[in-house]
Order: sequence, then C-alpha cells, then structure tokens
Amino acid sequence: MRILISGAHLTPALAMIDFIKTNHKEHQIYFVGRLYSQEKLIQKSVEKEEVEKRQIKFIPFSASKFVNYSFLAKIISFLAFPKTVSKARRILLEEKIDLFLSFGSYLAVPFAIAAKSLGITVVTHEQTIVMGKANQFIASIADKVAISYPETKQYTKRQDTVLTGNPIRFRLFAKDLKKPNWLPKKIENILLVMGGNQGSFIINDLIKANLEKLLENYSIVHQCGRANKIKNSSKDLEELKQKLPKDLREKYFIKEWIEEEDLFWIYQHAKFAISRSGANAVLELSLAPLPAILIPLPNAYHNEQMANAEMMQRNNGALVLEQKYVSASTLLDGVSHLEKNYKEMRSSLAKNQFYQDASAKLYQLLLIAYKEKKRL
Repeated sequence: MRILISGAHLTPALAMIDFIKTNHKEHQIYFVGRLYSQEKLIQKSVEKEEVEKRQIKFIPFSASKFVNYSFLAKIISFLAFPKTVSKARRILLEEKIDLFLSFGSYLAVPFAIAAKSLGITVVTHEQTIVMGKANQFIASIADKVAISYPETKQYTKRQDTVLTGNPIRFRLFAKDLKKPNWLPKKIENILLVMGGNQGSFIINDLIKANLEKLLENYSIVHQCGRANKIKNSSKDLEELKQKLPKDLREKYFIKEWIEEEDLFWIYQHAKFAISRSGANAVLELSLAPLPAILIPLPNAYHNEQMANAEMMQRNNGALVLEQKYVSASTLLDGVSHLEKNYKEMRSSLAKNQFYQDASAKLYQLLLIAYKEKKRL
C-alpha cells in the first residue's frame, strides 16, 4: 500500500511513520507538508528535515487558508482553491497513492477532496480535544475518522468515529537515550522551556525578564523557535546570555529546535517544564511524566490549547497560566509552586494511563478503511 501522510500536527505523523516503517515495511510512505510554518513571516518549518531524516519522500505543498484573513484575501484564496485541488490530484496520481492519512489542517483539505474524487481511501485523525474547522470538513468526507479523546465526538455528526488515542513517538519511552552532546557532563535541576515548533515570543520574553533569577536555581534548556522576518529569538537570547556572569552563562542552553532523541532525554531528566499546550506537547509531558507550567496560545480555535492544558491540570500535572494575566512575577510564583509540589505532581501523572497504543490502533483502522474501499 502506498500511503500519503499530511501532518500540520507533526509529531503524531512522525510517530505513525516510525510505527509503519518499523513494523510494516511492505508499505511505501510519502509525506506532503509545508516548507514554512508561517509563510507570511518566512519562518522555516521543521517538517522537511524531520521527514527526510526518516528517508521518506517529502512533497512540498502550499494551500489556501480561509481563516484569520481579510475578506479580500479570502476571496483570492477561494478563487485559487480549485487549482490547489488539481495540483493535489496530480500528486496523488503521479505517486500512485492508495490511501491518504490526514492529521488535519488547511493543507490536508485539497488532498482529502482530490483523494475522494479519485476513489482513494481517506482517513483523518484529530489530535486535540477540539476538532478544527479543516478536520471537521475532512471528517465529513473521510472513509474513517479517528479521535484522541471521547469529548471530540461532539464536533462531528458522524456516529462511527473511532477512539484510537494520539500516536506517540516510541523513543519517548526508550531507556538507552544518550545525553545531548551540547550539554555538560554534569547538569542538575533542568528547567525545560518550549514554545512549540514555531517558538513563542511571549514565553521567550518571560524567560528574558526572569533569566538571572531562574538561573540561580536551575539549568535552563530553552527551545526558542526558528528565526523569521520579524524576530530572531535565538540571536537575541544569545546576546543576552553573553551579558550574564560566567557561572550563570554556563547553565543556559539555547536551541531553535531540539532533536527528538535529545528532547526525550531531557524529558526524562528535567525537573519540570514551561510550555505552550499543544495537544502533542501536553501528551508527551504527561507521559514523561514531567510537571509543567502551561501557557495556552489564546487565539487557538475554540481555545483548544486551554482545553489541553486544563486536562493536564485536572490530573494534577500542570499549573495553567493564562497569557493575558501572566507576568514576570506570576511566572516566578508558578515556578515556586512547581518546586514545592513537583514530586506529588510527577507521581500523579505517573498514575494516569494516558498511553493507549494509538499508533497500532490507527494502523489497523487504515487497513480496515482500505479493505472496505476495495470491496466497493
């Protein structure tokens, strides 16, 4: 079977690629994705390098986006949309695709439509509690729909959704992970700071405001996001680092992007984290288990990041700080709270059964969908 995967939510897509490559080598996998995570800001995406690292063909693609645009931009996008679908059809035909697996987003919409028109099997998976608009549309035409949480059923009229859970990169649980070579031999009290694969200006600025105070007690690993035409966070933070006293400078580690093997080692050895609350970050932190301060992205669709964060907080694994209220002082108060309670929070996370062998369940759903389509 020749499978085309698209994944705006990259980590579950990578988890499925790893699962299929490891356990079902008979299949051929292709990936369609973005060269830029934010085209307007010209911010390079990590999709291409992460996919090609796995020796999977990466097909660059851009698609019309109808949300958060002006009325005129929406009209232009609407007029260009048929050409986008035609381009998706050509790719499906040229690569002789048998099944399209979507992990949501506007980029997947033309491929779902094109695949449906060509009689190609379509399966979509929703990672978050809240199903996005693009995935709601894809779910309406897909052969099978998989969800990560029971609450997600309310966002689609279909009664045949399948609860698979969210695919997790299996190396998260590995016992043979090596310490990143960019960290010193001896490192203690690691505070992991993450802003998603695009980084977070807000979180970066909060760390800047508290950097010296935090470094007095912690070694900070800071994933700050890649440069774009507005800001080069890595450069700004590096300049600030050079102004620190030597003993503090040696405890601050800045990375635009953290490779997954390095990240998983840090998950296993960090004390706690400060992070946005995308679905995959929350699930991986919960499984690590790594207590966290979560600062949800406020303009996410249906406040989905808040829903993700509150789930982890309900399991006593996180402290949620709303962006509109968070400040340098409230962040420090949050760090003090985690310091006092992290053992109890870590224990609470460890007791919860978040992992559901989702990759295997989703793979079985792909087979069922493909076989049912072939019988028609």
